[in-house]
Parts: sequence; C-alpha cells; structure tokens
Amino acid sequence: MALEDDMRVRFHELGAQRDQKLAVSGPLRAQRDQLIAEHEATITALNAQIKEAEAGLYEIDTERGRIARFLVDPKTGKANTGEPPA
Repeated sequence: MALEDDMRVRFHELGAQRDQKLAVSGPLRAQRDQLIAEHEATITALNAQIKEAEAGLYEIDTERGRIARFLVDPKTGKANTGEPPA
C-alpha cells in the first residue's frame, strides 16, 4: 500500500503545482484573448473596407488579361504594338 499512498501524495503535489502555474498563466491568457478579440474586430472592419474598395477588381483584371492576350503577336510572342517590325 505504501506505493499507492506515495503515488496519491505525488498526484496531489503535481495537482498543486499545476494549479499554481495556471493561477499565473490564467490572467495572461485572458489578457491575450482580450487583445485578440479587439484586433479581430479591427481586422474584420478592415477586410470589409478592402472588399468594398476592390469591388470589380477581378473583372478589371480579367478584361486586362483578355486584352493583353489579344495584343500578343502569335508569331513572336511579343506585344503587338501595331508598328512594323524593325
């Protein structure tokens, strides 16, 4: 029985050590979580502003890509400027 008693004592010692560490880290975690929550709200607002500012950007880039492909000379692979080759 001595081994079991020793293990029970050690179990409770470790529990006390764990509680001490959590008593220190708990408030730090709460502080961190508060900062994250505040920043998440800011990030969400910024993402909404970016989304609004860039509305239609995909369509613009798609059209520009189509124009760029149209302007490439299929023989040379270079931009077709409309000027005769040098």
